[in-house]
Amino acid sequence: MKRFATALVLLALTLTMSIGAQFIFSKKTGELITDLKSLLAAVDAGEGEEQALDKAESEWRDSKRILHILLVHRSMDEIEININSLREYLDSGDDEALRQACTEALKQLENLRDAGKIMIENVLKIEQNGVDKTLQIL
Repeated sequence: MKRFATALVLLALTLTMSIGAQFIFSKKTGELITDLKSLLAAVDAGEGEEQALDKAESEWRDSKRILHILLVHRSMDEIEININSLREYLDSGDDEALRQACTEALKQLENLRDAGKIMIENVLKIEQNGVDKTLQIL
């Protein structure tokens, strides 16, 4: 009976941690996406880019500590390259490059958010050496 109770406690703890991680992941990526969309809107409007970029960079610094735990580091590095280049493009006045880097970072975050959603397709997805070997249950 003790083993069964221990197993149930461990199961409950695992589920709680998984749901908590999913909530944090969704919240952090959602905030970053909102800030990058605000930056794009500021670039299009031609004003407020500096403040929008400061907010996006601040959110990135706060979020990346926890996201590095939850995500593949290569994905994080690609997003970080784009976010770090935003300041350089803003300072040089290259609005087109700023818009492009911001859009790329936004797409990467949206793809990560969508891939991280708890869905049966994501749970059963198996990829080996670039070949999709997903279980065909459904």
